[in-house]
Amino acid sequence: MASTTPYIINFNKKTGVFTLTSTKDEVKVDAKHKKYEWLKNQEAGRIVKISDKGRWNSSKDYIGLYDEINSSTSKKKSTVKSSVKTTKRKAKPVKDNSTELKELKTQLKELQTSNNKLKTEIAKLKNEIQLLKKKPLPAKQKPLPVKTKPNPEKKQPKAYKAKITATLKYNWQRYPHEKREKTINFSIETKKLDKKPTQSFFKSYLKLAAQAGNTRQKFGMRINNVAFLDNYLNYTGKNFKITNISFISIKEY
Repeated sequence: MASTTPYIINFNKKTGVFTLTSTKDEVKVDAKHKKYEWLKNQEAGRIVKISDKGRWNSSKDYIGLYDEINSSTSKKKSTVKSSVKTTKRKAKPVKDNSTELKELKTQLKELQTSNNKLKTEIAKLKNEIQLLKKKPLPAKQKPLPVKTKPNPEKKQPKAYKAKITATLKYNWQRYPHEKREKTINFSIETKKLDKKPTQSFFKSYLKLAAQAGNTRQKFGMRINNVAFLDNYLNYTGKNFKITNISFISIKEY
């Protein structure tokens, strides 16, 4: 594994030269150097690490290199120049922060992964929004035609026939004072009517016919024919009275 040497960064405003200082040596970087612009963009307090292969990168001063180098430099300045014997100062061992750095790198990778996922989701949402904007709105459905009820066909007038059983009471023609009573079956046919006649319609006619003593008169009612009853009312007697009227059926014909 290639080793690296950490340097602190010092800049001389007068000369415009960067001085990189480590515990071992110094590196001068002027405007002609290819890393000059790169150093200008580094934030204050960062350190530069240079590998054996010549690769440069920067990081925070996790190991306190500024304090270490600046304190050693100030001590050197205070040393008496006339001193004959000089002792080489042993560099303090650099603290091994590899575990901490690994954890920081792991956290950084996790943050980058989360950030990438968020970017992907945001991009998908933007695409979906664009598609929704481009998608045409559904066409308005035409209202269904209102179903109109067909005009009811006008019912055609129809004739009806009532079959009836009744008791006929009367004075016999030959013997006017002799009262007779007979149960007879007869039918009454109507002219064409708009609706089916009721039993009351026929009963009303029978009362009028009994009072008149014949069925030839229709009394303004739409009666067409009276079968069997006319023989009794017209020829047999007088003072007719019809009772016990019972309807067998009222049907169209």
